[in-house]
Amino acid sequence: MAVLQQGFGDSPQPSFSVLDDVTTIGRHKDCNVVVPSAAVSRLHARISCEDNRFFVEDLGSRNGTLVNGQRVRERTPLNDGDEVEFSTLSYTFVTQDSVSESSGSWGVKAKVVSVSDAGGDNEDSIRRRIVSRGDCITNDDLGTDIVREGQVVGRMLINNGGSWPVLSDATQKLNHVLRMLHGLRRTINRDDVTSRALHILFEVFQFAERISVVLRNEHGTDITVAAAVSRRADEEIQICLPVVRSCMQNAEAMLYVDHWKSDSEANSELEDPAIRSIMCVPLVGLAGHSIGAIQIDSRNARRPLDKQNLEQLVVVSQVVSFSMEQAAAAEAEVVRAVLESNVASAERLRSQLAPSAPPQVDGFRIAHELIPAPDRATDLIDYVALPDGRVACLLLDAPGRGPDASALMALLARQLIGSVTETGSTSEAIRLTEQVLSRRLEYTPSITSVAVMILDPQHSSVTISVAGQCSLTLIQENRVTEVDTPDVIGPPLNDGSHTYSESEYQLNDNDVILLFSDGITKVTSPTGETLSRPRKLEMIEEAATAHRTVFESRLRRSLNVHRGDAPLVDDVAFLVIHRTGMSDTILNPASSAVDSETRDA
Repeated sequence: MAVLQQGFGDSPQPSFSVLDDVTTIGRHKDCNVVVPSAAVSRLHARISCEDNRFFVEDLGSRNGTLVNGQRVRERTPLNDGDEVEFSTLSYTFVTQDSVSESSGSWGVKAKVVSVSDAGGDNEDSIRRRIVSRGDCITNDDLGTDIVREGQVVGRMLINNGGSWPVLSDATQKLNHVLRMLHGLRRTINRDDVTSRALHILFEVFQFAERISVVLRNEHGTDITVAAAVSRRADEEIQICLPVVRSCMQNAEAMLYVDHWKSDSEANSELEDPAIRSIMCVPLVGLAGHSIGAIQIDSRNARRPLDKQNLEQLVVVSQVVSFSMEQAAAAEAEVVRAVLESNVASAERLRSQLAPSAPPQVDGFRIAHELIPAPDRATDLIDYVALPDGRVACLLLDAPGRGPDASALMALLARQLIGSVTETGSTSEAIRLTEQVLSRRLEYTPSITSVAVMILDPQHSSVTISVAGQCSLTLIQENRVTEVDTPDVIGPPLNDGSHTYSESEYQLNDNDVILLFSDGITKVTSPTGETLSRPRKLEMIEEAATAHRTVFESRLRRSLNVHRGDAPLVDDVAFLVIHRTGMSDTILNPASSAVDSETRDA
């Protein structure tokens, strides 16, 4: 029986009985609980009972209904001891006529089911696996076999609303919770949370012999054994896969008695009674999903784990769950802060290395564009004026992100500039750079790409060598041709053993050479479709139909329109050499306006 108690003490206020089906509360005389107050609506609230659980809902009252100080906006569960306010009138909801030691806002007691007979064929009753820290258990390994109900001693549904089981010996239980809170108060690492929690759990559960902790990965596909510890050194730790799976899937704690046959023939039946008691409790996150589980077991037949132990583990597991999520959030924040710092440092480094503007060459227009990814800063375009009047154009694409990628980008730029200045050759500059990197670095990422184009204004020619994933396109008389031959495109920088070739292209008036970094192959649309080769060539053809002086800005605009709000996963850089001829060296006002418009886009 449940009641609404308006006060306690020597002179308690009247109590109102809550019916076993539906109880209406309001000012109207037809309500089950009539509250003669102007602050209470005629039909104010309703309490319903389903499967021995009570729920309260507000019926559109003027002044509202509150549970434990929180306004009720939807059907809300009621627990023993909750404070319920109808407008300004406060009541205590209790599931019995008077308050006893076992009452409190802890939720419902554990449901206890029958324990199976200790007899039987003494075979393994449940699949077990020997585990150690770091093991990965797939969903297929967890299986679909059913936990044998006859061996389940107790179950408890784990609520996400703070509803813990009613506990006896409350002072001792509270002390254990405070001990756990104290031990985990400054942990910001999940490994530290696990380590400290294990130490405290062994203190709390004196007869526990082994403790395991499993955590679900971020994709929900596997679980990882975060800890597997025994009181006895070098003892194999086993987890019961169906029990762990069931607890996590159903968000319920379980006390299980496993009758199993010992693997050791040396132990007699008296020394090894072949009974193991297992507690398993899910670690439930704030979102209400299981993020892992704790398994504690013992083969001590004289002091088996019992329902009181299960209740205690449910309570302290809430602290562990909270600490795990706090640690995960702290780790994510640290990663985010480090990434932001690294990206900012990389951006500063790139801005220091990058030229302020492309060089000016009579009869030619050199231009470049860079569309940066939000957490990358490893593509770089640079120029070198050679002593004989030629101009070297460099495109570098270092993979990865963070300090290592930025350092590789800076080293590549420095070495490539020195090599092209020393050799005056595109292929020799790349080969020499690769050799120096192989001597100075233990490992060069295999997708490191560089490209060198040397413009010879006197002969109106461009010599090109490419190492890696850079793509080359020629625009001649409005014909767009993508170059993909071994004569130009060589292997990425790697071990210093490659030789690179070079090709020379003659440029006529209005011809364009276009060089892309490999980020162009990773551009996706809002629907996740990667930019196809035909679509890329179509964009280049569309940009080429306009005045060549706005070619690169129109191409950039087309790329941005294609990807919409889809994030970039890599920088996109491209380099343009345009043979202007005398007629194209002076821009008309219309061309300037188009250029301004496309760049703003």
